[in-house]
Amino acid sequence: MLDHPVRLAVFDIDGTLLGPGYPLGRPQIQALARLHEAGITLALASSRQRASLLDLAEAIGLPLYLVSYNGPLVNAPDGTRISATDIALPAGLGSALADFVDAGGCVHCYTVDDWQAFGPDWRIDNEAAGRHAVPSRRAASLTPATLPPRALKILCDGDLPALAAVRAAVAAEPGLVMNWSGSECHDIHARHASKGDGLRQLCRHLSIDTGHTIAFGDADSDISMLSTAGTGFAMGAANARVTAAADRRLGAPGSGELEALLAEIAATV
Repeated sequence: MLDHPVRLAVFDIDGTLLGPGYPLGRPQIQALARLHEAGITLALASSRQRASLLDLAEAIGLPLYLVSYNGPLVNAPDGTRISATDIALPAGLGSALADFVDAGGCVHCYTVDDWQAFGPDWRIDNEAAGRHAVPSRRAASLTPATLPPRALKILCDGDLPALAAVRAAVAAEPGLVMNWSGSECHDIHARHASKGDGLRQLCRHLSIDTGHTIAFGDADSDISMLSTAGTGFAMGAANARVTAAADRRLGAPGSGELEALLAEIAATV
């Protein structure tokens, strides 16, 4: 069992709460409800945009704090914005992103209130999940001038050779970071706006010690969150980097291990 109190539990979604063939259902909702009834604050932290998280929060039916875009945007259950950290888009990065789209990749640009998508329709459609998640602009190509001057996050979808130039452009900017967030998706955002930073923002807002938190994730974008939490859990297919950052490992969504652990934690509060 855990060696510290639990006041806040933060969950990645894809690969953690949900998995292939294991959509949101009664087991996860009941497990989260038990924590809520035990007085533990709940949060979702995902690479997904806030509109998609709102759909999920509505389906779960519990008050949930939301950490969107892998960390840059943090909202309270009532929609109050706790933090929003955006980035300037330098010219070199814009050119590399345009070349990436020309090579067959897809670029998604997110601001607080907008989503623009550039690339093949099928890749854009993969990201357009949820009834509130609809891009304001879709285009097959991208020029640096079409990008907004600032963004919360840039998502590059496609594990293509042209991604190397994007990585190099990000590496040339000390304030930016690029993380793998699952499948062929790579996220660019402010270096100090990771999921770990989102967890710290929540703890400050709620006056909770980070040592009194638990966090669950499976991708590189979860590493900062797992290492910041009092106890971090690497889920299912987590790679060696994620596992090294976590304190414990659980089975993949659908194994029942997460639900069993949450029931045990709720029973001991």
